[in-house]
Amino acid sequence: MNKKVFGVLILLAVAALACTCNLPFGPGQQTPQPAESDVIFQDDFGNSSSGWEVGDYEGGSVGYQSGAYAVVSGNTNSTMWGVANRSFDNVAIEVDATQVSAGPESNNDYGVVCREQGDGNGYYLLVSGDGFYAILKSAQDEFQPLVDWTESSAVNQGNATNRIKAVCNGSTLELFVNGQRMTSVEDSTYAKGDIALTATTYEDVATEVHFDNLTVRTP
Repeated sequence: MNKKVFGVLILLAVAALACTCNLPFGPGQQTPQPAESDVIFQDDFGNSSSGWEVGDYEGGSVGYQSGAYAVVSGNTNSTMWGVANRSFDNVAIEVDATQVSAGPESNNDYGVVCREQGDGNGYYLLVSGDGFYAILKSAQDEFQPLVDWTESSAVNQGNATNRIKAVCNGSTLELFVNGQRMTSVEDSTYAKGDIALTATTYEDVATEVHFDNLTVRTP
């Protein structure tokens, strides 16, 4: 299947439509710890036959590597994503995301996709190597900021690990980084779909991110 490369077009005109929700806990407070019985899927990527997408594409690659899941964006503005080949509706996805290499400015993004539609469209809950976070919606191969890029000291910069939690529950999308709640927004475009792990470079140097210790729970 020919896919994987489309430029990231940030439609600033729609940024004003994003609405941040007031939840019972605010920015900087710790993530509630759900019971282990809520786990519906998990993967430490130690088994390369666990079903995730593997492939080399024009803009980069996805696949198992050294007990992790590696996503490499090799060309400027090439968004790469690898799917779990499963289907979910309401989920809370947690994963360790480690930037292994990037350009000198760490000008990139990486994170979790929920409700992926089989063509890259879905919700992208992201951090960047230079210390920002965002929630984007991909529709018709264009990215729209539901929560535009915002700087936060909670995001570990450079070649470091960030624990990302992406909650997709009904129309609510919520992002946590390293145990801290970053933001939430409402959107009802997609109700269910696959989950995926993603990375994009905005420099002429590849970004490589390794994902590990993934857990999917009911929210």
